[in-house]
Amino acid sequence: MISSKKMLGVLLLCPLWAGEALALPSDYVNTLRGSNSGGGYSRGNTFPATAVPFGFNFWTPMTDANSTSWIYDYNRSAIQAFTISHMPSPWMGDRQTFQVMPQTGSVTADRASRGGAFSHANEISRAHYYSVRFNNGLQTEIAPTDHGASWRFTFPSTSSYVLFDTVDGKSGSLTVDQANGVVSGYTDHSTGWGPAPRMYFYARFSKAIAETQKVTGQRAVTSWVRFSTAPGEKVTMAIATSFLSVAQAQDNLAQEIGSKSFDTVKQEAQNAWDALLGKIEVEGATEDQKTILYSNMYRTFLYPNSAWENVGGTPRYASPYASGHPVKTGKVYVNNGFWDTYRTTWPYYSLLIPTRAGEMIDGFVNGYKDGGWVTRWSAPGYANIMVGTNSDVIFADAYLKGVRNFDVAAAYDSMLRNAATYSSDPARGRKGMDRSIFLGYTPQDRVGESTSWSLEGYLNDFGIGQLAQALGKTEDAQYFLNRSLNYVNLFSPSVGFFRGKNTNGTWRTSDADFKANRWGCEYTEGNAWHYSVLAPQDGQGLANLYSGRSGLANKLDALFSAARDYDVGCYGGVIHEMVEAYDVNMGQYGHSNQPAHHTLYMYNYAGTPWRTQQRVRDVLNTQYKSGLGNGHGYLGDEDNGELSAWYLFSAMGFYPVSMGRPEYAVGAPYFTKMTVHLENGKDLVINAPNVSDTNRYIQGVSLNGQAYTRNYLPHSALVNGGTLDFTMGASATTWGSGASDIPPSLTTGSAAPQPLADVAKGGTISASADNAGSGEGAAQGFDDDSLTKWLAFQSTPWIRYQLSGGAKTVKMYTLTSANDFPGRDPRSWSLQASNDGSTWVTLDTRTGQDFPWRYQTRAFAVNNNTAYSQYRLQINETHGDSITQLAEIELLGR
Repeated sequence: MISSKKMLGVLLLCPLWAGEALALPSDYVNTLRGSNSGGGYSRGNTFPATAVPFGFNFWTPMTDANSTSWIYDYNRSAIQAFTISHMPSPWMGDRQTFQVMPQTGSVTADRASRGGAFSHANEISRAHYYSVRFNNGLQTEIAPTDHGASWRFTFPSTSSYVLFDTVDGKSGSLTVDQANGVVSGYTDHSTGWGPAPRMYFYARFSKAIAETQKVTGQRAVTSWVRFSTAPGEKVTMAIATSFLSVAQAQDNLAQEIGSKSFDTVKQEAQNAWDALLGKIEVEGATEDQKTILYSNMYRTFLYPNSAWENVGGTPRYASPYASGHPVKTGKVYVNNGFWDTYRTTWPYYSLLIPTRAGEMIDGFVNGYKDGGWVTRWSAPGYANIMVGTNSDVIFADAYLKGVRNFDVAAAYDSMLRNAATYSSDPARGRKGMDRSIFLGYTPQDRVGESTSWSLEGYLNDFGIGQLAQALGKTEDAQYFLNRSLNYVNLFSPSVGFFRGKNTNGTWRTSDADFKANRWGCEYTEGNAWHYSVLAPQDGQGLANLYSGRSGLANKLDALFSAARDYDVGCYGGVIHEMVEAYDVNMGQYGHSNQPAHHTLYMYNYAGTPWRTQQRVRDVLNTQYKSGLGNGHGYLGDEDNGELSAWYLFSAMGFYPVSMGRPEYAVGAPYFTKMTVHLENGKDLVINAPNVSDTNRYIQGVSLNGQAYTRNYLPHSALVNGGTLDFTMGASATTWGSGASDIPPSLTTGSAAPQPLADVAKGGTISASADNAGSGEGAAQGFDDDSLTKWLAFQSTPWIRYQLSGGAKTVKMYTLTSANDFPGRDPRSWSLQASNDGSTWVTLDTRTGQDFPWRYQTRAFAVNNNTAYSQYRLQINETHGDSITQLAEIELLGR
């Protein structure tokens, strides 16, 4: 942490901000960054959330009390309410919220007219403390705890009110206990993404309530309480919430606030933030840069959010992932868009706070146990939005970096279910899995944004393969690592980009109609440029698609030099991401959105790391603002800390470009010195004494005093502490560009990857028995569709495939369970091969096998180096039924 001597030095050197000396990292946090935003243009799309790290609640002012999306607009001059919030993003909306508004002189319930005019000069907006003094002299202060907050109102007159307001009259309840100075109740407002557990609250005032009244005719359940005050008198309100009951909210209040003063609660919240923000010390930063740095850390440590409570010493939660929200024992976390956060925030947690990272991962694994799947976007439950089941690579990456305090077996099961089963629910699992498993890509004519679904799928398959390898599950490792190479199926040499492909293998567009700057269609929130290098799991193989490392470097250069125009494509009109990407002003590099965030570091795979060093500094200089005085901060949505964590990694001088590998690509440090205080008590010191905008190029690196030339760093070299010394200069060098200096890849050599593929295409199929007349014949076992099946009225049938085009060597095969009656699943079988149809060789025999889920694909390795023209699967036993069923069979080979 920061020593008292260093704190004193900072106190003496720092200027005033919002009227106070900046002595601690938390004092630099500006929660207004990014709030100068709206649906048409995003400078972060944030709101000033006051909370403890990863807290249960947010507390925030509202400039629009009728909104549950864009609740605070920096440009508005009046605050209409203060609210409890659980909003992960304005695009996801808020839930289980209610409003509090102090008033003086007289009370007005109407939201539009009750607003208090204010000036930002009279507003303090930090992680641990929010304060505003309205133009009429009334002041509101908020200091958070995990489940509650302490509020302090300073009233300028003798007649003072606090108004309570739920979202609508049909989904909330308010009760005022005037005698005891208590307001309690519940709110039951959910978003359009599905129901959420009911929120209960319990509030206690420091002063007797003189009068109370419920207001009718509003769209909300509204009550106010009046106090008789002397001008300038302060009234405090302690409030806590619960997803379990009003009684538990009262208990949460007793646990976290009790009889503590407002200033004590505020100090404890500040201590909690400084314990995390103080993990990074920086030298050589301007005051503005410190605001950016520590505000970015605040955003990174704000999400995900706890959703559990201490009930008599036992963690309990109302599950947002199970129907009816049953109360469970354990801890659960919510509010995360994994498509965004897998890239930077989760590896940041694994490096700086691995124990908390494991707890939060286990919280999402608990969601899997409750609802059968890990959500793609938790808000708080299952939301049909964004692409990829990116919890897969998050869990794998954390494990490989030494995070172990989560249920690894259940996490692995969740990954298998995502990657190997079809889901009929569009909010759960990967889309298009009934065909994509067998085609090797997600078909565009069946699933929109198919190229994005595919490329994200390959990344997550890589993570599963890496974890399987670490857990000793060698067949799974072989299968999923092979699948992670299937990105070659979507690379089109004729246009030089990844592009959408239909079920029949044709491209979505002709070459003549293809436009690299066309947004949408097969791409999520981007175009072909943005996805042109999204295969960091195999940088060498990707380079080989572009004719080698120099070709990859040229492609990256072309991306930055391309015209920065855009075609609205399948969106049919301009969306905010297009305008923001244009304003990045770096060709077709769209730092304003997540798909591009690994792009700069792909230069390391191209053998030109000096380009990474050059361009990363450009981004750090131009794409992040302090927001002081204007509410700016970012270009694009700052989703759950992801844009912020990109800055933090890049400023340290390294970046997790290949998630699922315990390593980081080297960029270049931004400051002359950074000290990272690791959880194990050791320090990682990053020195670059002569770094500057001019001296941005690495001349040499040493790690713990030894010369270091590789342009990537293993996690093990960082997590145990040490010293990284960078010598920087004004000219690019060849440091890190040698063949042995480049990060490892799945592919070696100069050839394009050749993953194993299903050789059972276009051949002849026969079986000992089937239900062909009902469309459940042997042909349905090889039709690349898990929604059809081969059904045989025997418990020991066989099915045979004769290849077309000559013999092939099968190295793996897959079987997929069908839709019903698990008793019909094969339990024991043999795979046999022949070249004449008479003499059969047994290649593999399995016994005692299970298929835990319907439509589940399981892979089996074959110790075989011989090519055969015929393969036969002999079922020897089912799970008890006299009928056998299989949805699909693949023969993977060459």
